[in-house]
Amino acid sequence: MKEQTLLTNPQLFQVPSLIPTYGRALQMSPLVGTFHLPQFVHDENDRILVDIRWNCAESILQSQKGSRPLPFCSFEQAGPRERIFWDPGSAVVAVVTCGGLAPGLNNVVQSLVHVLYDRYGLKTILGVPFGFYGFSHDAESKMFRFPWRTLDMPSLQNIDFEAGSILGNGRGHSDPVHIVDALLLRNINILFTIGGDGTLMGAHAIHKEIQKRNVPIAVIGIPKTIDNDILWVSKSFGFESAVAKAAEALRCALTEARGAYHGIGLVKLMGRNSGALTATAAAAVSGVDFVLVPEVQLVLDGPKGFLAHLLRRVMEKGHATIAVAEGAGQNLFPPSEKYYDASGNTKLKDIGRFLEERILQAFLAEKIEVTLKYIDPSYMLRAQTTSADDSVFCSHLGQHAVHAAMAGKTDLMIGYAHEQFTHVPLSAVAMGRKCLDVNSPLWLSVLASTGQAAQWE
Repeated sequence: MKEQTLLTNPQLFQVPSLIPTYGRALQMSPLVGTFHLPQFVHDENDRILVDIRWNCAESILQSQKGSRPLPFCSFEQAGPRERIFWDPGSAVVAVVTCGGLAPGLNNVVQSLVHVLYDRYGLKTILGVPFGFYGFSHDAESKMFRFPWRTLDMPSLQNIDFEAGSILGNGRGHSDPVHIVDALLLRNINILFTIGGDGTLMGAHAIHKEIQKRNVPIAVIGIPKTIDNDILWVSKSFGFESAVAKAAEALRCALTEARGAYHGIGLVKLMGRNSGALTATAAAAVSGVDFVLVPEVQLVLDGPKGFLAHLLRRVMEKGHATIAVAEGAGQNLFPPSEKYYDASGNTKLKDIGRFLEERILQAFLAEKIEVTLKYIDPSYMLRAQTTSADDSVFCSHLGQHAVHAAMAGKTDLMIGYAHEQFTHVPLSAVAMGRKCLDVNSPLWLSVLASTGQAAQWE
């Protein structure tokens, strides 16, 4: 489901936009006296509109005539509050990083601990190893399979210079009953979950189990995906760093293609449901000839199919460079039994190797000599350190997550839109995934740069 469709869908405004809290925040924040007063959010009605376009506002205003008023969709503004709910002297915090790796995980963990430890004065902060798998324990002995580690600033020095996650990552094992049992055994008051849409929906399920038991445990999500496909977040941490590495791979493919007779450089990049990373990386590299994304159905054969366009481009230009997202062209594979990974995602067929074979066959059929170099840097995009801008963004996400938690809020994700950080209900994450808008300036600039067809026929 595309973000643009969601933003203009009246059903969107039925999603609760109020964030649950654990009661009145009565304690004065330790930040008072260290922050300037204007930096605090003084009014919970200070909200950020989801869609700031006039056309959207006008349609909502018109819908109010002769019917029940339809509210503007908006989210709470993120930021520190003057009064907090949790007692810094007794609150216990857990942090978990889930799903696959992404540049910036260590930066977010470091930011969380820095604000909790040095700004709010919390001293009991625990790191959960290997994602939700780290909650595994024996109910009778109360022994955990993997030891949790204590997090403090001295132990986290310079981890922002390291790739990966010091806590380790893992997929699946998101049984909310088992996880809440573990949280109660460890006397946890606040849980920070860092992960993609699957992790965030798992966090919402954990919150609902907490509600059933009527126990005070806050759940705060921080969105993580290099695919940049989480709703309500205009960019996710690690995306910019991944784009830089993807652009580097495309430049290498372009160099290989130019240096060979009828050279073709083929690069497969990450992007299960969204072509945002592939399109952005291609836009950063002048000379890419074709960009294949999941949002545009791929047709190989026929006079207007991709292979015919590729043949003409190579014969006219002498070489060609192709960027393909891993989720593109899945329609080309015969239907078969679906397999899923531990996170519940459908395992994709390898479009890169498939295209490599079909391209070579097409040129052989035309008796045209060709040199094809295939590059798959997928995991290199995830396992790297962050850019300076990504590091700053990670720091802000961690800060706002702590402010929200200490104010007594729960069941929320830190969102980002219109250069504003927001509190997004975790229930809203399940509405769909953000896809590349094929009418956006980004995709139109890719089409202008490559000269490729807007649709394959």
